[in-house]
Amino acid sequence: MDQAARLIVFQSQTENVRAMRTAMKHAHRNVNASLRARDASSVSAYTKIYAVLFCAWAEANFSKLIHTPYGFDLDEIKQIKKVHKDNGIASGWKKAVELGMRHLDAKRGSFTPNAKQLMFRLIDTHVFDPSLLRNKLAHGQWSVALNRENDAINVELTSKIADLDVVRLAAWCRTHELVAGLVETLIESPKKAFMRDWHQAVAALEAEINAAEAQTLGEHVKRLQAKDTRTGARGKRAGQVA
Repeated sequence: MDQAARLIVFQSQTENVRAMRTAMKHAHRNVNASLRARDASSVSAYTKIYAVLFCAWAEANFSKLIHTPYGFDLDEIKQIKKVHKDNGIASGWKKAVELGMRHLDAKRGSFTPNAKQLMFRLIDTHVFDPSLLRNKLAHGQWSVALNRENDAINVELTSKIADLDVVRLAAWCRTHELVAGLVETLIESPKKAFMRDWHQAVAALEAEINAAEAQTLGEHVKRLQAKDTRTGARGKRAGQVA
């Protein structure tokens, strides 16, 4: 890969990320409509479509990030891709952070090791390998996930599939964006913005992550119902059906 190819990949993935984000919004709206209609079958179907879109978007967003112009050099991109391919996307994120930290103006003191430790913790906590979930759903394992050999049930992934809901997926999207934003700042402005804004950015990021992950499906449904009552939307839909 040369610099021209790198720019093409970045521009292409930027377009892909934008298109998939729009598709995810449509899936989210369809889940909400199904929740309002109390159509459990449609809720399940649209939630899993939303999950497939999220998994694809997360992969494309990571690719966009590492190909950011004026960020990593070509050899660093190659290293990140290899780690990603061999060990999964979370390891790829960590490699990106590790390489990005090399460009900090913090050769002494505890800033770099402390920042690296915190970012690794954020990745461990909030970035999982979406390709595993995507592959199961893409191969028709929408309720029960099988192991790699397809000769036994994968209990962990089956549980993840059962736990999917629109609130959880929205939280995954938001936390992914927040972590990606922090890494992007590290890549694009390691000597200025990253170090200058570090403490404020981390505090805001963790507060938003906690708020996103504290939401529940039950609360989400109550908000939808309250909005319908406030706007009269339920009555309007009933009139349309009649």
